[in-house]
Amino acid sequence: MTPEPILAASGKNSLCINGGIIESVWAPGSFVDVVDARDAMRATALLARAGRMPMLSVMTDVEISAAARYEFAKSADVLAIAVLGSSAVDRVVAAATSRGTQYPHEFFTSRDDAVAWLSGFVDGPGGLAHDQPDATATAPRSR
Repeated sequence: MTPEPILAASGKNSLCINGGIIESVWAPGSFVDVVDARDAMRATALLARAGRMPMLSVMTDVEISAAARYEFAKSADVLAIAVLGSSAVDRVVAAATSRGTQYPHEFFTSRDDAVAWLSGFVDGPGGLAHDQPDATATAPRSR
């Protein structure tokens, strides 16, 4: 785990690395605009250190603007993303966010299931992610 979480999007987003996976936690009730998305992506790039890593994105009760969704879809630092939510609205937000991504994208209601899925994208005990050029985006589904 990174020693201290990185805060982005005016404190609405907290990011750290845990077991080779970037954990991105959005404050419940947040509205994410394009400026927030760009700031979160800069923090992700800092953590990924010019590589690509799997990400667990906790987005319970978070609203994302269309422009922010477009920015997130352009991320070059994410190898795969598991969105963790708890409601039908969270599932819809995850589905909308997955459009146009160039990496696998899944929705989960169980943290353990999400981490297990992402672990398939982590290489070795050191937790360094590896690129999987044949990976394609998939439609989000509940696990």
